[in-house]
Amino acid sequence: MDIKKQYFDLIKGKIEEAYENQSSVLRCIAQMFGSCMEKQGVVQLFGVRHGEEFVNELNYRAGGIAPFHALRLKDLVLNEMIDQKDIDDDSIYNDVSVADKFAKFYDLDDRDMYCLVSFYGNEPLLIELAKRAKEKGQKVVGVVNKKSYDACGGTLLEYCDAWLDMGAQEPDIALKLGDTKIGQISSTVSNVMAQMITAELYKYFIDQGKEAPVLLSANVKGADVHNNSLTDPYGRRVR
Repeated sequence: MDIKKQYFDLIKGKIEEAYENQSSVLRCIAQMFGSCMEKQGVVQLFGVRHGEEFVNELNYRAGGIAPFHALRLKDLVLNEMIDQKDIDDDSIYNDVSVADKFAKFYDLDDRDMYCLVSFYGNEPLLIELAKRAKEKGQKVVGVVNKKSYDACGGTLLEYCDAWLDMGAQEPDIALKLGDTKIGQISSTVSNVMAQMITAELYKYFIDQGKEAPVLLSANVKGADVHNNSLTDPYGRRVR
């Protein structure tokens, strides 16, 4: 038995399933992101726990699109606005006042929209961010594991204009080897979906007759000048 081949085949099937079942939603979300960016808005990203992996696929990386910005708890820790221990024990996700700290620390703008990522979609901080965005008339995209969301009574999607499903079972276990549980599905599938969105964003800008604001690797000559030309117009709102 080749356990790694079993995992590979399972993940390959789940990625194909995500493409087939969510292709139109992925395209719609990319268009929402692109429309926001064309109006000088930034897509604000926030991920709960492993949801940060989806955020990392989109936020300021080589080959990615420039006008994304991550709301990061570690930035608040470094500036002594929250305690690391509250992240370590997960209590931070129950603290809705962190939304005020984000607003104080970052240069958020009413032209922005939000992409909120959570396996369960029920954390009070996450819901508070979604509520505040909707009160301002901003668009919200959610990324959840729908079976887990349903099982725990998530509420994030009530505030979302569009959403994606990570496509895992509840609980998120890929395989079993005897009594041993092996691997996961949700992070891998959702990270690939983030890259599908990036590909659709490229196409969105090309279809508009514009050059996609693609960030270059720091190893490429002239990358700093190029990347700064894309981010400088946003001031502190990007990066």
